[in-house]
Amino acid sequence: MQEILNNLPQVATITLLIIFALIVLQEAVNGFHDAANAVATVIYSNSMKPNHAIWLSAAMNFFGVLLGGTAVAFGLVFLLPKDMVAGIHTSHEASMMLALVLTAVVWNLATWWYGIPNSTTHTYIGSVLGVSLAHAVIVGDNIAQAINWHQGEKVLLTLFISPIFGFFLAWALYKGVKALMKNPKLYEPHQPGVIPPNGVRLPLIGGLIGVSFLHGSNDGQKSIGLMLMVLMGLAPGLYAIDPVKDQKSYERTLEVIEEMEEVVRPFIGDPRTPNAGEFFEELEHLRDVARRDWDNRPISEEERIEFRKEILDVHDTLGRIMNSAEAHGMLSRQDYAKLEDAWRATTRLIENVPFWLIVLSAVALGLGTMVGYKKIVQTLGEKMGDKHMSAAQGLAAQASAMGAIAAADGAGVPVSTTHVLTAGMAGAVQSSGDQVQWNTIARILITWFTTLPGTLAASFCMAIVLHTALV
Repeated sequence: MQEILNNLPQVATITLLIIFALIVLQEAVNGFHDAANAVATVIYSNSMKPNHAIWLSAAMNFFGVLLGGTAVAFGLVFLLPKDMVAGIHTSHEASMMLALVLTAVVWNLATWWYGIPNSTTHTYIGSVLGVSLAHAVIVGDNIAQAINWHQGEKVLLTLFISPIFGFFLAWALYKGVKALMKNPKLYEPHQPGVIPPNGVRLPLIGGLIGVSFLHGSNDGQKSIGLMLMVLMGLAPGLYAIDPVKDQKSYERTLEVIEEMEEVVRPFIGDPRTPNAGEFFEELEHLRDVARRDWDNRPISEEERIEFRKEILDVHDTLGRIMNSAEAHGMLSRQDYAKLEDAWRATTRLIENVPFWLIVLSAVALGLGTMVGYKKIVQTLGEKMGDKHMSAAQGLAAQASAMGAIAAADGAGVPVSTTHVLTAGMAGAVQSSGDQVQWNTIARILITWFTTLPGTLAASFCMAIVLHTALV
């Protein structure tokens, strides 16, 4: 910590430390807000005692974060302006990040207090979009270009489709359970003290394990990238990109740069590619910094920050080229393969997260899971249908949530555990012939449709206010 404080740039120490603490708090709030969905079906069906279910869920959330990688974390982070993704190095960036995290914490605590299953994912994404727009207004950038629309479209589409997918999958799964399992006790509403038979109790516990692990691997990642951005503000010399760790990484860095230069060089001066020359100069500078680092020649913290910004720019440019139909027509299959290889290599560089940071996120999420779960459990167990939840309904909802979250993990995009599971619960209730409690569904839908615009507006306003106060 002393080394971090000694390496502090122009951002005030206290502001960055407050932001870091709030991100950890938000991860804990995520635990008792979102992770409660994973234990609701098991607790309400009496398949496990509440304390045992919470401990098991907390442990699986912990391991989910540890083993889930960082693709989802940076899927969220890359929605932010590039200057912020490179790290929080000015009071302006600090005010933006403080607005983002404060909005997320306050919104999640408020919805939890009223027992509304709210999406931490929607909260974060709305807050990210809000501060991105505020950043553009403050610095005078083009608002239309303030958001990484390529990443944003993918994330928003996933958030829209996943609850629909969860609803219909749970509807179909309930029909499957009904056809295969004939024990009438599985379809009876919850009764206090009645333990379901092992044929459904064990799958429910397995579902708790699966949903909790997948929740950790997806939702649990969302704070990791944000914490890394703060660390790069606290100590750029320690946490900014340093790709030249050994002979192998040095040679790999040069290889990737040469691959990109081979593809770009023929297009310099081509009117169809006006930015090719500038892109080539960036690659030359990256090569120069890598060589100086390998030779142990001095590299300032400012240069390390700039190095990360350039890699982010290269990574973003490669992503746009690979998604451009025009580029497909201009490049040979071999050149396209080289750019794909370079994109994967630069992804690994900018998503380099210290292991202790992943552990901290996992611990915060696991501890948060043990607190405040009762409100959400009651909503899912008693307020989704006109009857209390049956064991079969819980099983179908859990299975559909696991399928949706696993698919999102594979795509490297954030998804809402809350909305997937609550939509799955509604699908199972509908499939069983019970009447859905539309007043509860209406509250959830209102929260679903208002969280993104609400947090966007709140974080935008808070960012303007904090920028005025801190800068």
